[in-house]
Amino acid sequence: MTHAGRVSALRKRLRPRSIAGQIALLIVAAIAVAHVVATLAFVILREPWRPDDRPGVMVGRAATVARLLDASEPASRDALVAASARSLPTLEIAPWDGQGGQAEPDHAVIRRLRDGFGRALTITDLGTETRRGEPMLRLGIETPAGARFQVVVPDDPLAPPRQGAIIFTFVFLGLTLALLSVWATRALTAPLARLEAAAEAFGTRDDHAALPQAGPREVLAMSRALDRMRARVRRLIDDRTQMLAAISHDLRTPITRLRLRAEFIEDEHARAATLRDLDQMNGLVEAALSFVRDGQARDTGSHTLVDLASVVQTVCDGFADIGARVAVERSRHVLVQGRTDDLQRALTNLVDNAVKYGGEARVLMEATPRGVRVEVRDSGPGIAEAEREAMLQPFVRGDRARNLNDATGFGLGLSIVQAIVEAHAGRLVLENRPEGGLAAAIELPLAGRQPPEPVPAPEPISRAA
Repeated sequence: MTHAGRVSALRKRLRPRSIAGQIALLIVAAIAVAHVVATLAFVILREPWRPDDRPGVMVGRAATVARLLDASEPASRDALVAASARSLPTLEIAPWDGQGGQAEPDHAVIRRLRDGFGRALTITDLGTETRRGEPMLRLGIETPAGARFQVVVPDDPLAPPRQGAIIFTFVFLGLTLALLSVWATRALTAPLARLEAAAEAFGTRDDHAALPQAGPREVLAMSRALDRMRARVRRLIDDRTQMLAAISHDLRTPITRLRLRAEFIEDEHARAATLRDLDQMNGLVEAALSFVRDGQARDTGSHTLVDLASVVQTVCDGFADIGARVAVERSRHVLVQGRTDDLQRALTNLVDNAVKYGGEARVLMEATPRGVRVEVRDSGPGIAEAEREAMLQPFVRGDRARNLNDATGFGLGLSIVQAIVEAHAGRLVLENRPEGGLAAAIELPLAGRQPPEPVPAPEPISRAA
């Protein structure tokens, strides 16, 4: 194993496996970084350990000596000056007779000295000298009580503390902690995002999202549980599909035999009733097989370019040929990716429902932000809002009062439409129209990015009443 491989293995071994451990590690790392940055700032910005030569310190001590001399008796001032000179050698304090020098200069050190004294203070510039390569000021000081002495202080502008460096340090600390937190949080939540994507993709056309194979222990456990659940659900769906297909297929043979036998029934009324029941049973078998086939449409990949306007016109022409009141009121030639037979079957079911429950069907096509919308309108009673979701379930019919003797449907039409539309990355929308009737719409994405150009609607198809 290479050195990089050993380092990677050691890092994985030391990294906590649980979410709680990784969050705790993140907090500890943030605190450690904050302490390191604060320590570096303290070392860089700290005052020296021996501040005797600092200009601000020396001016403050000179102001203290001035206050002591101003408050003392005149007879004891010489002794205090001598004692201050011995205790503060860096200031070079000495007596001053008030002679010589220039007028009080405008200098930062002098302003600081006066501020430290706190009252009016007469300061005279006695000259400038250089010591150890640094300029020094010799000042003569006279207090309001008449005490005089001279002192040597650095000729320094006394710049304020480096606030910019302090502000930069705190900004850098905040940005460092923020970036560290964002990076660690994204690394922590990335497996959860992949798990969410896999869960959302389950059961859709793009059901191939990989489950996370690395991450916290809880995420890996959830990933394995979701993988087992996906396998169980797929197995249940396959078993249901195979059972329904087998039953529907095997019923065809006895239905055919019964139809042949029914032809020999002498009673005209009994023969007609038996044949009607057999037709209904055969219709149920065909509907069940269609539902099974179209329910698996999402697994097919043989999608081609389809002119949706041609499919709509073909379906409407077929109904008009048998005398149904069907018309295409607005159409537009657009291309979608799909299977012509499946789209034709979906539109046929919607038009058939509109004719069956509303007496007529009017078909309109219009552009949408996602692509194209094919809307089938009728003049029937519509569907109550509370029942719209139920209408999309298999074997649920709109008129609950009807029974199988009516032979008008088995509640699979909308289920088949929804399966086909979802297999084409679209959606089925059911809406009651304000003026009455139901509007069942199919919304599909376009095959290309170009906006569809409207075409003149064909003449309404003549239909018989």
